[in-house]
Amino acid sequence: MSSNSRSDSTVRTAEAALARLEQDNAALREELTRVGLERTEYLQNVSHQLVAPLNAIKWHIENITSNRVGVERAKKVLRSIYSQATIAVHLAKNFALMSNLDADHALTALKEPLQEVSLLRLLINLADDFQPLGWDKDIRISVESDSPLAEYPPILAMKPLISQAFSNLIENAVKYSKHGSDIVISGAPYDSKAEIVSVTIENSGIPLHQEDVERIFQRGYRTADARNLYPAGTGFGLYIAKRIVELHRGSISAVPNRRGAVFDVRLPIRALEGKARWRGPKDDSPHRR
Repeated sequence: MSSNSRSDSTVRTAEAALARLEQDNAALREELTRVGLERTEYLQNVSHQLVAPLNAIKWHIENITSNRVGVERAKKVLRSIYSQATIAVHLAKNFALMSNLDADHALTALKEPLQEVSLLRLLINLADDFQPLGWDKDIRISVESDSPLAEYPPILAMKPLISQAFSNLIENAVKYSKHGSDIVISGAPYDSKAEIVSVTIENSGIPLHQEDVERIFQRGYRTADARNLYPAGTGFGLYIAKRIVELHRGSISAVPNRRGAVFDVRLPIRALEGKARWRGPKDDSPHRR
């Protein structure tokens, strides 16, 4: 091969490499633009979601302090303030969790220590917290204390996180349940051999279609019916619940039924033992077990 031929070949190779670099650069710029737009949309959504309940609280307080309402009406207004505050706190916790859960942190990097958690007690407390949200739609949230839930041993879990997972599921059920319906929280018989507990949350409302089952836990995904009913929703709640349950080495699934949907959370009792910090029942300082 002559020197001219080798030189031409080198030039063509360099030009091809440069073309590939330009294509990669263009793709990166396009991706950066997309991420920027998503970030802007996310922040706008966060702002809208948080401002709505805060404005409602402000308006209710103005009504009470101006003596424009009677005693009975004031009781209803205070109940509404509690509901809106619950929504605001719930949203703030979800938004705060997003960055941590999107990153693949090791368990040892999480700041929350493990604690022994009674699922029955936790679910009753959460049902009480979210019941005011259901009053306006005449929805009743019930925890079947005579179900296997009462016999479950405590699970070793990061309590604030596992609480947020169930909060998201209950809030989701309230939001999409129809007026006058029930939300039933129950449990399946304890699998003592596998040391796994199973909590179900059943609601009657927007039907969950089979094509939505696999996508319902994806970040930002919302069914067509959900978007029509609540256009401003984020689609983060079920995604966050799934990530938290998976951090606890559990699984979560959604099953359509003729009235709405059943969400099933399966959690191992002590899967995280020895894998994260542990806080004993009488010890305020976290340590490793």
